[in-house]
Amino acid sequence: MSPQFIFGTAGFGMDRTEYSDAASVKTALETVRSLGIRRLDSGARYPPLNPGRSEALIGEAREISTEFEVDTKVYTDTKTDGSGDLTREAIQKSIEGSLERLKRPEGVNVLHIHRADPSTPLEEQVRAFNEQIELGHCKAWGVSNVPVDTLEKILALCSEHGLRKPVCYQGEYSLISRGAETKLFPLLRAHGIRFNSFRSFASGLLTGNAVNGKAEGTRFGADNPLGGAMQRVFGAQDLQDAVKKFDTETRARGISKPLEVAVRWIVHHSALDEGDGVVLGSSRVSQVIETVEFARKGPLPDELLKVTEDLWDALKETRGNII
Repeated sequence: MSPQFIFGTAGFGMDRTEYSDAASVKTALETVRSLGIRRLDSGARYPPLNPGRSEALIGEAREISTEFEVDTKVYTDTKTDGSGDLTREAIQKSIEGSLERLKRPEGVNVLHIHRADPSTPLEEQVRAFNEQIELGHCKAWGVSNVPVDTLEKILALCSEHGLRKPVCYQGEYSLISRGAETKLFPLLRAHGIRFNSFRSFASGLLTGNAVNGKAEGTRFGADNPLGGAMQRVFGAQDLQDAVKKFDTETRARGISKPLEVAVRWIVHHSALDEGDGVVLGSSRVSQVIETVEFARKGPLPDELLKVTEDLWDALKETRGNII
């Protein structure tokens, strides 16, 4: 069975997106609902340049957003190393603010760690998330951007003290980032923990636009507020060269949009399973529609599967540790 799609809302309230106000968010959610998607992914620091606005817009569109399960994340200030993000008091403050903005006194679906906190004792973190479940602020808790060895310690603490384990892990996973397959996925499967992938299409890099000199108007453009960050994340020369080759070979096999291959691969051929999820980030709802249409085309033919494997073979030495 295929993983489920989850609508990512990090772009709600961000410049250069369609999601600028409650009316546009409501329209987007109506379209997403029509595609069969019933889960939203948010976070207290979304959008990056206006933290909290994403959750607020979901709350302002409550007449339709209540039809979705909502996951959110504890606030993190990226100007720090994450220290202090996950104290009991910080978690409590963050979720209380999220519930107020979301207008969800009934609580959220999953409350995630957004990234690891290197200074707060892990037991305090684990007990604090369990406390939020007992308070009814969330149904379950999850982790994101946490190293495998830290997750192992978290799971050991849960077992030792009879505490609830995280139910899902959100991490980077795509044609160009398959490091999770090596150590993380076996650990998650052993503990019955789901995986929700983000950057599943490399923030648009796998459309081929950026490597073909068409970055203007995309997240990789110099005029985009996230352009610099995208260049830092995906600017390595070996990556650019490999994606350029993937783009050329995909088009040579009759696929006019290489993104189609990335979508069909992650839905039908990746290590994701039923119960796992794919977070769809977008600046326009038409991108979500296109992604769902690509997925409905089904599995890839063998010749295109080989192209995807060749892409990873070219990158796994330098990108094999990214999760």
